Amino acid sequence: MKLKAANVTTPFEYPMFKQCADEWGSDLMDSKTVCQVGCLMSSTSMGLAGVNIDLDSKSSTPGTFNEWLRENGGYDGSNDFIESSAHKVDPDRVVWPEDAFHRTNDLSYETITSYLDQGRVVIGNVHNGRHFVLLTGYSDDKDTFAVNDPGFNTLTYSYSQDIVGYRIFDMKRE
Repeated sequence: MKLKAANVTTPFEYPMFKQCADEWGSDLMDSKTVCQVGCLMSSTSMGLAGVNIDLDSKSSTPGTFNEWLRENGGYDGSNDFIESSAHKVDPDRVVWPEDAFHRTNDLSYETITSYLDQGRVVIGNVHNGRHFVLLTGYSDDKDTFAVNDPGFNTLTYSYSQDIVGYRIFDMKRE
């Protein structure tokens, strides 16, 4: 069901997880904490939780997903989340597709909105490439994305001014 509020369409609901939350913020990824460098992993955990994909019978949170990644080779040894490892959570429901990795803003606004409408989990790279957020909706102004931002209290980012790349997952809803 699409929800409309202040000209923002939100095709699906996702939980908001803050990477610096007391429950997991001080947990180590490799040598740094979730609070320090866990924005991409936290955004992915919101996607998993939003489609009800559990991690070894635990609900997905940055804490449980970080634990799962540490136990399943999900980091590269320098605190970087290996996005393609996420499919191991549930290979029947999580796919790292061929069009998953975008180092630039090379997709049209309409393409991203269609992905969101389809239920694809789209993570935007913002802050000149230093931060990741889960895209949750879009505005009819054709430039604004609603987001769940794990590190800041930002609710929207501009397609043309802020987004510098994407990570895209296909996660099947039950």
